[in-house]
Amino acid sequence: MTQFISETGKILNPGLCSSNPNTSSVDTHIKCHLKKLQLPSRVYLSPKDNMAASSIAASELLHIMNKPISKLYPKASCVIRRIGTTSSRCHSQPQLRAKSAPQQLVGVVGLEIHAQINSNTKLFSGSSVCFSAPPNSLVSFFDGSLPGTLPVLNRRCVEAAVMTGLALNCTINRKSCFDRKHYFYADLPAGYQITQQRRPIAVDGILTYSLLGGKRSEVIRKSVTIKQIQLEQDSGKSLHDDVRSQTLIDLNRAGVGLMELVMEPDMSCGEEAAAAVRELQLILQALGTCQGNMSEGQLRVDANVSVHRPGEPLGIRTEVKNINSIRYLARAIDYEIQRQIGVLQRGGTVQNETRAYDSKSGETVPMRDKEGLQDYRFMPEPNLPPLIVYEDDASLPTGIDACQAVVVHKIREGLPELPSVKRDRLVQTYGILPEHSFTLVNEDGLVEYFEAVLEATKKEPRKVIGWVTNELLGHLKQQDMSVSQSPISPPALAELLDLQETGHISSSAAKQVFQEMWRSSGKTALQIIQEQDLGLVSDIAQLHSICQKVVDSHPDEVHAIRNGNKKVLNKLMGLVQKETKGRADPVLVRTILQEKTL
Repeated sequence: MTQFISETGKILNPGLCSSNPNTSSVDTHIKCHLKKLQLPSRVYLSPKDNMAASSIAASELLHIMNKPISKLYPKASCVIRRIGTTSSRCHSQPQLRAKSAPQQLVGVVGLEIHAQINSNTKLFSGSSVCFSAPPNSLVSFFDGSLPGTLPVLNRRCVEAAVMTGLALNCTINRKSCFDRKHYFYADLPAGYQITQQRRPIAVDGILTYSLLGGKRSEVIRKSVTIKQIQLEQDSGKSLHDDVRSQTLIDLNRAGVGLMELVMEPDMSCGEEAAAAVRELQLILQALGTCQGNMSEGQLRVDANVSVHRPGEPLGIRTEVKNINSIRYLARAIDYEIQRQIGVLQRGGTVQNETRAYDSKSGETVPMRDKEGLQDYRFMPEPNLPPLIVYEDDASLPTGIDACQAVVVHKIREGLPELPSVKRDRLVQTYGILPEHSFTLVNEDGLVEYFEAVLEATKKEPRKVIGWVTNELLGHLKQQDMSVSQSPISPPALAELLDLQETGHISSSAAKQVFQEMWRSSGKTALQIIQEQDLGLVSDIAQLHSICQKVVDSHPDEVHAIRNGNKKVLNKLMGLVQKETKGRADPVLVRTILQEKTL
């Protein structure tokens, strides 16, 4: 029976041709055999009756020509290409196939992703997990690998791995095992890592991700196979001091719970890999199993990259380690693919090595070669029994408390709405464009904000989405703020949109009010409109007078409009809006100006 430790630390039970002086001998050889074939020196292919016979003769001639040419130019060859016609007589004759050009080299990408589990304590100890804690302040005796200390499994980490596996359509192994992976680094005190090499907790999943195609609103769906998800402990962190030429060790991260997700090489470029990782990041954040903050190392990606020609075996791969940015991931993979293609085209060999991505130069640089297979000396972890999870309460053994066991059915029932489902729902429910659904889902809390505005306003969703994704999100990005930090609440924005929809203010005035609401969060839209007199001009006579003044002062523009250049009318409309400080109804202004410029 596996023991678990709770979040509080309490133990629970459950080629070009060059000139050659010998070419004259080739000509003589060919002419000799032309006589044998009873063909003139210049071969003409007859268009109809003689086409098949000429083709056969030409094929025989080609065979003869290739013999002397291959001696002089070993890499050269001659090819006859059949020119298709409408004659049906040629169809019964043997066809000569063109020699197809070699296929282009393409990239093959597989990923290994380490996701830090969102838990209060570490995987096998009761030490707290905190990113910004002072060095070596969160280290238990077990984390420091003191003799006699034993691991106690954190149930929260197991539940997080099962939930992630279910969200990725994995098969959850009811019985999984822990192993020791031996390697020696200064930041790994025990000299081995506890992982799940032989029998991981989840296998055979699939991650479906989406790409926006070249055409607007075109969504391309692709998928990548998840080979396995395994639980393992993180290592410590080495801090290199170049000034003093020394390395310091911080063990705060040692023993933190990780999920390693291994993706099969189903991707072909950096864009696909970046989209897959971004989708995984959104899924983990929606589940709450990983915060996915790549800048803090909570999501680290290793990319296995190779190139080959389609239909041929995969090429030698390189591994680009520890990429901590989705943008850098795409750049690193694309660079590595082009680098390997260049090596092969120059006649070289791709080395099986580990590389790192240099974000400053935009290149991958070698770290160490992997030609010699490293022996990790895997062995079963003797201090941990097999990990058992149960399908439902009925499968629990007698005497086992359901609260102390990991039950798959309960976790499955608690799965939230996943990002792909949410995007589809937004498009179908509100009629917004697919790219808008991506923008909403990609920003934490923006979907909830958008739907809260819709509940409080009568404005159509297609009109609201522009305010949320352009005005609101633009201001948030400019000031590096989250949606929860917005000074304009959903009801406040809804009030502003209703005032615009009912004709109290123009669209330009509404943007002015938005700016003022952002600066003065305590004021409502109506208060700002009244204080700054931003309401639409309701006096029709006044509006006619302003339009007449603009028409009288711009005779050249009026003449152009009367001669058929209707676009000049927009200039006059802008001048009227300038006179009214954006308070004139554009539709009404256009109608008045059209009447006065007839």
